[in-house]
Amino acid sequence: MIIPFPLPNFARKRGRAQTTLIVAIAATCFASQVLIPGSPAQAEAAPGTVAAPFIPSPKAESDNKGQPFTTVVIPATIQAFFSTDLYAKDSGYVSQVNNDIGDHVKKGQLLAVIEDPELLAQFDKAQAAVQQAKAALEVAKRQLVGMQADLTLQQLTLMRQKELFAGKATTAQTLDEAQAKEGVSTANVETAKAKIKLAEADLQFATAEAERLQSLLQYDKIVAPFDCAVTRRLVNPGDLVQAATATRTTPLFTCQKLDVMRVLADAPEASAAGIRPGLPAEVKLYGPAGIIVHGTVTRIATALDPATRTMRIEIDVPNPDEKLLPGMYAQVTLGSQPYPNP
Repeated sequence: MIIPFPLPNFARKRGRAQTTLIVAIAATCFASQVLIPGSPAQAEAAPGTVAAPFIPSPKAESDNKGQPFTTVVIPATIQAFFSTDLYAKDSGYVSQVNNDIGDHVKKGQLLAVIEDPELLAQFDKAQAAVQQAKAALEVAKRQLVGMQADLTLQQLTLMRQKELFAGKATTAQTLDEAQAKEGVSTANVETAKAKIKLAEADLQFATAEAERLQSLLQYDKIVAPFDCAVTRRLVNPGDLVQAATATRTTPLFTCQKLDVMRVLADAPEASAAGIRPGLPAEVKLYGPAGIIVHGTVTRIATALDPATRTMRIEIDVPNPDEKLLPGMYAQVTLGSQPYPNP
């Protein structure tokens, strides 16, 4: 028979303390699962446990509606609406310069004249060739008229010889000769018609060559491509200019359209998605004057530059008094419109 050995008092006290601590920890964990909504403990609760529903905050709902309206301030450059460099298409000497920088000219107005004596001589030769071709065509037509008259005569003669031969009034030799002459006349008429076609082709070729040279002579006149202002002149009377068709030479004039200006700016990637044509824009010039011009975004590139991660935007601004000059720096202020999330 085994007699149990009684435990000391300090061992029994220690066991009751450990039991009390375990019960307290379990109660704390259960309370945290029930009272903290949306916590990881609630997500991992047992299937039989009923968790409190998650209520989103008003701030989270407002953040999903769209981006807040912000103002974008970016630097910009002012350029002319059109800017064209005028080159010479034919080589020659400048004989006349009619305009200088700052002059306002109309479309088609003569700015300078280039003389090319060799080209002028070729044009005169081409005109003479045209006249020669016209004369040859006229000769061929007159020859055709003569050949047709001779053919008519030979046909009548052949008809008479056939009548005489039927009445035994002529020999077969005479009839054969009449038939041969009628055949020769027919061939001559066909030859004359072919000569007319050849003369017409020669005339067409000569006319085309003359028109080509005349077009080249028109390029000896430097004219304004549109209503503009001359902003650069790099030619003087007596200068020898080279044709710019083979190599890129120095331009003779630079013409720019200044009544409407382009304001060029590069929007950063963070604001590019909210910029659309028609967005109001404020253009402020640098300098003591501080001129402010109001306009709207006219066009956008709809793509980012991979090198700078910016999007080019353009703003067309009327410039009737020409206060805006090409090359000026400005500051553009525009707003980025909120857009809905997809």
